[in-house]
Amino acid sequence: MANPEKFDIIIVGAGVVGVASAYYLQKNNPDKSILLIDRLPAAGQANTAMSAAAVRNMFASSTNQLLTDTTIKFIEHIQSELDHDLMFEKTGYLWLLSEKKFKHDSVQMWMQRMKNSSIHYQVYEKDELKSMIPGLNVDFEGDEEAELMNLEQVDYGLFGADCGVLDPTKLVEFYLEEFKTMSDVKPMFGVNVTGLTLVADPPLDLPGEPHVWQNKRVGGVKTTEGDFKADTVVLTTGTWANELLDPVGIDSRTKAKKRQLFVVHAEDKEPLMDILFSRGFNDLGCIPFTILPSAGVYFRPQLQEKGFWVGCGDKFGRAYHYVQQDSYDNGESSYYENSIYPVLSKYFPGFQDSRPVNSWGGGYCYSPDAIPLVYKTNGIIAANGPSGSGIMKADAMARIADALYRGETHAELFGGKKMEANALSLQERKVEIESVII
Repeated sequence: MANPEKFDIIIVGAGVVGVASAYYLQKNNPDKSILLIDRLPAAGQANTAMSAAAVRNMFASSTNQLLTDTTIKFIEHIQSELDHDLMFEKTGYLWLLSEKKFKHDSVQMWMQRMKNSSIHYQVYEKDELKSMIPGLNVDFEGDEEAELMNLEQVDYGLFGADCGVLDPTKLVEFYLEEFKTMSDVKPMFGVNVTGLTLVADPPLDLPGEPHVWQNKRVGGVKTTEGDFKADTVVLTTGTWANELLDPVGIDSRTKAKKRQLFVVHAEDKEPLMDILFSRGFNDLGCIPFTILPSAGVYFRPQLQEKGFWVGCGDKFGRAYHYVQQDSYDNGESSYYENSIYPVLSKYFPGFQDSRPVNSWGGGYCYSPDAIPLVYKTNGIIAANGPSGSGIMKADAMARIADALYRGETHAELFGGKKMEANALSLQERKVEIESVII
């Protein structure tokens, strides 16, 4: 394109963080022209759609507690006050823990930090859990197979009632529609951003600039539909951030891992229905999002389908390499059969002989400390690295990105809570290492 079209802001990536950023940037900078670009045919169709679609404020770091608690409260506000149904259901989160793990310093510190931040939680003991969850196996004494699999018994449950699940597509839809009502620039979908454009600052109109001795910044994007100029490029591409930042010499400090979910139906299977509709945890009369004590296996209830989404947060052994294909990415059936199922059916024998009816894979974008990165550098504002919890941190991350754009020292999160705008930056980072990662 000989004369690239010019915008004040270009946002690359229309997942939940991207559309939330578009909303706040346009809302607080109404005179700015903002172009939202995504390579897929619609917003929120990549890793946002492939997630477990769950939200929790039960983190060990006060930073993640603040990001998630304010975001969840805004999600509640959207659904109850703005009357936009996100299918947000407060199922709660339940960590099943052995006595050794529960009494470990890291878990005790986690609970103390939640108490300090007014994050509500409740502790259940073994007998209470057995009475509330039909078919829960809490003790593997004498089970040689369980010992071989390194399975820990269940002694405690750590429960957070303010956590839950939602429909991520509906959350994306809210932010996108609100953005579109304020913007005169139509979003571009099905357009792939192939690179970032570097420009001299100031330009001297020299052949081949910018040269090494010139100041430079990112001044736009290259796409399959031509080049576009911008004063600021906001990068919210998650697992694809390195593909754009590496070529211009910016270290995103994030890596990606593949994560998978498997759908198991409970209907017509009485033992699974009994587990699904475990009473006493929430007003929905269902089992919470549940994390097993061993191997990183978890599941969440899916009430509309009368079933479960089952996954695993495996760490060592799972490569830091994943780029989602444009086509639908099925989960690895052998991974469920050989890794997840043996653990799941030990703790919940009701899952025996149950197999997935559907599966998919997405990508998690991890930062070294498992806290998101939101920073401004050389014409770029990058918001990525939420470590698989983008949905539950998106609103706060987007508000911080907007504060950085406007040059504010603090970002105001939902409910009036404030956070230093540079707290999640590369150079002035002020966070603790997160230890509660699923």
